[in-house]
Amino acid sequence: MNNLLLLLSLSFVTLLSCAGANVESRKLLWGNNITNEKGHQLGRLEIYEGQEAINVVDVFVQNIASDVDLGNAIGFRNNLLDVVCGDSIICSTRVPVVYRKIINDEHGKNLGAIEIYENEEVIDAVVRFLRQSKVSVDEIALKNSMFEQACGHARVLCTRNIAVVYNRTINESDDSPIGRLVIYENEEPADKVFKWCNENNAAKYYDFIVNSACESDEVICKRRQAVYLSISISDPDGGHINMLELKEGNEPADDIFAFFATNGLFKKNWDFRGMVKQICAKPSVDCKREKAVKYFDNSFSMGNKTLGKLVIWEDEEVVDVLYNIRMHYNMTAFDQRVSFDDICKRPEVPCNRFKAIVYKKTQITKLDYEKFGNETCKRQFVGVKHLSSFSDLPFGDKISKTLKGDTAVSMMEHPLFCVLLLFALQILFFLLVSIPPVKKKLHASLKVVVPIYIIVIVSILQAVLVEPNASVDKAMHTFEGKLPDLIIFEGEEPVDALLKWGKEAAKDHHPIVRENIYWELLDELCNQVDSLSCERYRAWEYLDFGIMNHMGNEFAIDFYNPHVDPLSRKQCRPFRIGEEVVDTCIKDAAIDFCGNFVPSPNNCVRDITLHIATQLRTTDESRFSQKCSYKRLGLEMDAPGRELYKKAASEAMKRGINMSPFARVDNGTVSFDSWSKETTSAHTAIDTFAKIKDPEAREWNDKPCTPYFGGALCAKYDKDGNMKIEM
Repeated sequence: MNNLLLLLSLSFVTLLSCAGANVESRKLLWGNNITNEKGHQLGRLEIYEGQEAINVVDVFVQNIASDVDLGNAIGFRNNLLDVVCGDSIICSTRVPVVYRKIINDEHGKNLGAIEIYENEEVIDAVVRFLRQSKVSVDEIALKNSMFEQACGHARVLCTRNIAVVYNRTINESDDSPIGRLVIYENEEPADKVFKWCNENNAAKYYDFIVNSACESDEVICKRRQAVYLSISISDPDGGHINMLELKEGNEPADDIFAFFATNGLFKKNWDFRGMVKQICAKPSVDCKREKAVKYFDNSFSMGNKTLGKLVIWEDEEVVDVLYNIRMHYNMTAFDQRVSFDDICKRPEVPCNRFKAIVYKKTQITKLDYEKFGNETCKRQFVGVKHLSSFSDLPFGDKISKTLKGDTAVSMMEHPLFCVLLLFALQILFFLLVSIPPVKKKLHASLKVVVPIYIIVIVSILQAVLVEPNASVDKAMHTFEGKLPDLIIFEGEEPVDALLKWGKEAAKDHHPIVRENIYWELLDELCNQVDSLSCERYRAWEYLDFGIMNHMGNEFAIDFYNPHVDPLSRKQCRPFRIGEEVVDTCIKDAAIDFCGNFVPSPNNCVRDITLHIATQLRTTDESRFSQKCSYKRLGLEMDAPGRELYKKAASEAMKRGINMSPFARVDNGTVSFDSWSKETTSAHTAIDTFAKIKDPEAREWNDKPCTPYFGGALCAKYDKDGNMKIEM
């Protein structure tokens, strides 16, 4: 049998086995000659130190019962036990052990003994031994072995194969009995107690009962909240993921959120909101809200301060909440990191980043910075065409599309549009009344009233529909120039965040970087926002060097490369770690990264430093194979024009070239077979400079392109709307 060596003494407990091999060496606690009611000598009963009285008395009674008719043997044993138990002998139990088996592991180490009491189920004794001793053995093999060896003995029961781990009578507060609670080994105690309380109208005692049961040595509680609904969740291929359990007292949305986080379903882009709606539609589920709580602590403390209740909602990041608490109570970054690690180590709490948002600018409109930073709103004639309520009307969508057309827009924006419309309608009316049949039937007064009505209707049309509405103008001004939110994270330089934002914003509104909007925002961040400070005004190259898994969460290893800035590059002093050459800037970045974890992983700074250095070397080696002109030259997009030529010339001269190429190398022209790799790289550097050497060429180069055919082709649109394909 696995992990067990069942070669042990196996018999009824005798006086010697209970007391030890040498009882004479022990102190005699009680001894007397036992006679029956007729005065016949039955034998001598002696109890030594370390023996359980009931076991010795039971062996004595069993031995004489075969020769003497004791009548009620159990009654005789109890009377004898009453005599024995006194001041010198403490009797802890009145039920004897009738079977005892010593358990050794596979190496012969004594793990303890399984003791089966009189009329006890074998399975109950085995499970009691396993749970009280907490030994690591093959439980199934041990159970089967005990069934085979113990079930043939007298006063041992083998009527079931599932153990009872809790068997108590539950009383009211006045000690009147409510009922008996029995919990089996394969039952979750909280669920059994919850069901029992509902059946016995004892819900108010749930917490007391479940705590009492879970504190028992033989009861294993995975949780103390009852599950009232369990649902098996499978993936689209039919594979079982796990059981979704809705717990009593919890909001279903919170349990579903914890299930998604624990089983990695958010990373698989599962529809959390859809599942919440589906579960909440069940009659047995009562949902008071559909928004989940990610983390809750009724008595949260941070640093040395107890703050009370803390609630973090599903759409909040843990680090942002903790950062705001830290700022509000003037705590340290260390206090924040300790609380962050304590919360994020829980598998049910997903933490997507470890850096807090320290500044966020929203509602940024490109049109506010078009040329001078004080642009006015463009007038939106017939502004109703932009309203969703108008599009929802019958035929409203078609009318709206027609009104947005170029022809309709040019007509309605003409200053004489309503005048010409009025003139046309008046002419049409007079032509109509000049027709003889119409003229005869038309009352003379209508020739005056109808033109007046036409003037009124056209005036209303002009005032209500055609003339621009200020609120619509403002809304469309914001909408047409809308840019993404500018976010700056803790420890991030504002200029680095601004450049990343500018590249993203340029996808819809190019150009952004090096334009008026860019410099105005940088000035605002560095000189007008009190919570921010700028150490530099030149952006460093952002590089994504993968992720690190920590406590079940993934954290990005972002590196801002200072080598793209000639001044910053001088501050990076090289040194070695083993055979790898690193520099102080890389090490500083590793220290900052590892400082976000408490405690920091073993050798974190060294390992992250080597990782960044290796990745940076690989990046530098492959620069001339990149499409981005700035990456080729080892610069960033905000580099001043005077540095472009210096950098390109430096790269070419390092490779022994000091001339202009005869033709473009990278775009439609292959390098000559006779060129070495160094020569090709040199010509690539010079060719790259040719693409960005003047402001117009640089603006076109910086323009984001739309990938086609899986990124094999890249399309840009010129100012006339013509598509140009780049390889």
